[in-house]
Amino acid sequence: MLGSIGGASYATCGTATSPTRSPTSSSQAAYPGSVADNCVMELDLHGDEMHPQQPGIDIHTPHSVHYPQFLPDMTEQTDYDTITWPVQLTSKVHRSLYSFLEPTNPTLSAVGKTILITGVSGGIGRAIAEAWTIAGAKGIVITGRKMEVLREVAQKMENIAQGKTKIVVTATDVTSEDDIERLWAKAKQELGRIDVLINNAGSLTQAMIGENEPSKWWQDFEVNVKGVYLNVHHFLAQAPEPHGTIITISTGSLCDTYPNFSSYTPSKLAQTRFMEFLHAEQSQIRTFSVFPGLVATNMLPKKYWNFALDDPMLTGGLTLFLSTPRAEWMRGGMVSVNWDYEEMEEHKEEILDKGLIKLAFCNAEFGKGGHPWATQKSG
Repeated sequence: MLGSIGGASYATCGTATSPTRSPTSSSQAAYPGSVADNCVMELDLHGDEMHPQQPGIDIHTPHSVHYPQFLPDMTEQTDYDTITWPVQLTSKVHRSLYSFLEPTNPTLSAVGKTILITGVSGGIGRAIAEAWTIAGAKGIVITGRKMEVLREVAQKMENIAQGKTKIVVTATDVTSEDDIERLWAKAKQELGRIDVLINNAGSLTQAMIGENEPSKWWQDFEVNVKGVYLNVHHFLAQAPEPHGTIITISTGSLCDTYPNFSSYTPSKLAQTRFMEFLHAEQSQIRTFSVFPGLVATNMLPKKYWNFALDDPMLTGGLTLFLSTPRAEWMRGGMVSVNWDYEEMEEHKEEILDKGLIKLAFCNAEFGKGGHPWATQKSG
């Protein structure tokens, strides 16, 4: 199954160019996310707006679950965890905000911290921005492609902050080096040094290989890899000996291979490996990759709407937790909003010893004598 998909995204659907390939071919029919079924709409870059009928986030009760009104009727046989289990580390599964990740939790206080968040046009980005505002951040820079949407988000943040948080708004294309340079210059001018960078902007292109324009296929790498690199570059350039926290919104889909995701998943794999390299090279920086679960945004293929019950505020609360000393032991790792962090703490040693939150492309035991096969060839 797909696992979690995340990040504010530019979702595009491929147009078949081969007259011999049927949209109901066996390869697509067997896969619930086929182009034929899921060409829903094209979104603005980084714009994963909540569905027009989605009520959005209730900032007064951030712990509430936001059940999308546009989802098909559920049945008693519906297993909401079908897509979550393949990337579920803990026995407990969280879909709605709970006290441990509640932005009002005093242990998650962001007082005195400055934050820069990309991809704030959509549901997940908005939730992250609101969570940090609720937690009392000193200053927050929000950015995306649509200034009118950013102003709307900023107004909600102002209503929450009541003057306690300085909010800076700027329209930015994360793939543009000039835009990113201006973004960080403005951040420095308005807030000084940024303590926490949250890379939420992303791109998701759906198409079978060969059925999309190369430039559209490459767009996922431009946003998901180059966009993250540019912001990390400027974050590190703030001081001769940089420090702070960098969180990148990733996806659980990188744990398997799915048709139609040949640009999205590899770009997210590259992004996640980049974060691990950042952890290795800049050990003073706290780095994390986050699976945001399945959130009801327009980027999500409609076949998965039945399962999109994860509250976007979970991602907001988790980013707050990851910026605290209590999460120090998980730095450099991949984590999910669906996991239970108190349960993880009980198994901290095993998680660290076995590298359970790190990528592992090769699970074979290489070395002298080769891999110890479970079954031995007779004779």
